[in-house]
Amino acid sequence: MNFENSLQEGYVRKVTKDILRARSLLNAAEDALRAASELQLQEHNFKSIMRELYEALRQCCEAFGYLKGYKFQSHEVIVYFLEDIIHEADLSRKFDRYRKIRNGINYYGHDVAKETIEKALQEIPEMVEKLKKKS
Repeated sequence: MNFENSLQEGYVRKVTKDILRARSLLNAAEDALRAASELQLQEHNFKSIMRELYEALRQCCEAFGYLKGYKFQSHEVIVYFLEDIIHEADLSRKFDRYRKIRNGINYYGHDVAKETIEKALQEIPEMVEKLKKKS
């Protein structure tokens, strides 16, 4: 699938560009990043840290969508948005990897390794900053 197919199939809708909503989502993303970074890195909270980091990244992507005039109906369509509209294949792959990790945690009870969290704590804020610079 790609972004155009997602648009045709209703997984994403065209909307009026919404700067206020985008700004609100970016603020929420910053709060989530801050919350994740303030949690102590202990095995019992690895999942919580990962959820917060992913939520920050998703909110940033949704904000960028509103700036471009799109509303996403699924998280998967963000993968196509990043690759096809923003032309950031690397960000798209990384987002998809974190989406799958988060889905594994939320829907299948998967655990997450400390190394994965350490990498996410470095990589996701960098991804958010890169997206913010593109907006």
